[in-house]
Amino acid sequence: MDVMKPLNDCKAKLWRDYTDLSDVLHRAAGNAARSLDEAMPALADLREGIYESLNQILHEYYTVRALEWLLSSHPEYQSLDWHWNPRATGTWLEPDLRGVTANEVSVSGEVTTSPRPSGVIDTRMRSTLGKLSKMPGMKFYFVTSPQMAQRAKTKVGKAGYSIAVVDLSSFTQPL
Repeated sequence: MDVMKPLNDCKAKLWRDYTDLSDVLHRAAGNAARSLDEAMPALADLREGIYESLNQILHEYYTVRALEWLLSSHPEYQSLDWHWNPRATGTWLEPDLRGVTANEVSVSGEVTTSPRPSGVIDTRMRSTLGKLSKMPGMKFYFVTSPQMAQRAKTKVGKAGYSIAVVDLSSFTQPL
């Protein structure tokens, strides 16, 4: 896991990542295909060029939002040292977000950016919640839609996990 930089630095990096991705999309939009046979390889190239970045930028952004929510909702967490896996590359033993003090884990958090709990996403939610339930500290599962929050709360309740589900879609940073 990486040590988190100050939130303003994280947001500046996210903005650069967004503008880089936006530039790629604008360039691709300017290359109009003249036939279906030209269009499909162009779409495949575009998907290859943006798919992973699109997913990872969103994950990193919502991990930053999760930390903002934690610091706003739990002022006692201000003194923690924060570590993260900004691009969702942590191991099975690591959460997306971790708060520690004196080498003791106080907070473990997982973030999902999927808007709907269907198919593979629903299955992945179950395994992620199981993983999170075994981690130390207070446990938080951050989602980005009311539908995901409701589904996660149902899964947490049925499994008897001690995990708080937080819907970031309605969170606004206090002034």
